[in-house]
Amino acid sequence: MADQRADHGTRPGAAPDLSAAGSVHHINAGILVEPGRGRIVVRAGDTVLADSQRPIVVLEGRYPVRYYIPPEDVRRELLAPSWESTYCPYKGNAVHYALASHGEGGSIAWSYPVPLSGMEALTGLIAFYQERVDIDVEPSD
Repeated sequence: MADQRADHGTRPGAAPDLSAAGSVHHINAGILVEPGRGRIVVRAGDTVLADSQRPIVVLEGRYPVRYYIPPEDVRRELLAPSWESTYCPYKGNAVHYALASHGEGGSIAWSYPVPLSGMEALTGLIAFYQERVDIDVEPSD
């Protein structure tokens, strides 16, 4: 597959426009970034944390599929900064979030405020660990 990276005019807090490129593929890491179809609902127990029809789907090697959600579609008041931080050599430094109601609890989500070159489509979007919350994927009609 050809490298289709492009400047999608993303700004923090805005949903990236991937419609022109169709997908962004980071060849060195085998990372595929593409617009999602349908609706993603993220829950912790009975509480809805996010509800989006504008997810970005990221496929990366052996990792589970990840859904990156625009912050406008996330109930940010339910999240608190986590003590965790991670670095991905392909995406950059991630900030992590825990449930605000759990105080010092473990991270359930993360974001790349300033991703590395080629991953700008993820700027400011929030991804959740499927292993720690419930994520419902409803296909589009």
